[in-house]
Amino acid sequence: MNYFTDESGAVFAYDETQVAAGLGAGKTAMTPEEVEAHINPPKTAEQVREEWKSARSAAVEAIKVTTQAGNTFDGDEISQGRMARAVIALDAAAPGTTVNWVLADNSVIQATALELTEALALAGGAQAAIWVAE
Repeated sequence: MNYFTDESGAVFAYDETQVAAGLGAGKTAMTPEEVEAHINPPKTAEQVREEWKSARSAAVEAIKVTTQAGNTFDGDEISQGRMARAVIALDAAAPGTTVNWVLADNSVIQATALELTEALALAGGAQAAIWVAE
């Protein structure tokens, strides 16, 4: 494909047959760099930021943390909220109370407030490391 511009800046694309027929006459041939910029325009600052935010969200969704006990917890934002609520409830319950907790591998444990607090702190730290723009 051959690309041309006219005096108004409009872009025209012609195949070899069309160029041979004279359709490019009176127009300026575009350089390979100009063609590339026309076909794949640079992203706007807003597009770059939105892509970064999307990647950041995916990274937060993928957070997994492992406690000292060797249990691996999901650490995404929803899981962090669930952990926080469970810690509050367990702290208000009788000492030694546990809650059934589904780990990242879908196995179930009896989680204590102490282990959930550890997992929550680890997940919050992992999210904080992801959250700040570089």
